[in-house]
Amino acid sequence: MKKEWKLVNSENVVGYEDGDYVSRMLTGDEMAGMPVININEGTLAPGGSLAGPGGKGSAHDDTEIYYIIDCDPDTYVWLGDDRLETKPGDTIVIPPHVYHWIDNTNGKRPYRILTFWPRQEQNGMFFVREKAWGTSVRNLDDDYQAKRLGK
Repeated sequence: MKKEWKLVNSENVVGYEDGDYVSRMLTGDEMAGMPVININEGTLAPGGSLAGPGGKGSAHDDTEIYYIIDCDPDTYVWLGDDRLETKPGDTIVIPPHVYHWIDNTNGKRPYRILTFWPRQEQNGMFFVREKAWGTSVRNLDDDYQAKRLGK
């Protein structure tokens, strides 16, 4: 069977809202119909934090990669005890078992990030969306790719 290429644009992906954080699964096996690297687009609201009571700071059994799309100065990623002031274009390789979280409490605009994992199941939000929606990804328009191709 021929594998079909896929087009994804975050404007067509429904975001799963969890407090101050919105998660959009851009790629994963489920959406691609084949094994692919998982890419999640996350947006943390100004003044938000993913740590502390009820926060989502975490450590994983596998390597995770952050790519910072947009953030204000004086916003941070915590990696263990290290506080890294981030800026757009930063790529952070997070080894297994390193507790990490994003701090946008001083931010005036949304903190936007891409997160990469080898498998979609390594992304905790995959299971949250799947439980809530019965699927890990929702699109606003299922004909988005065909429309972009003019078909």
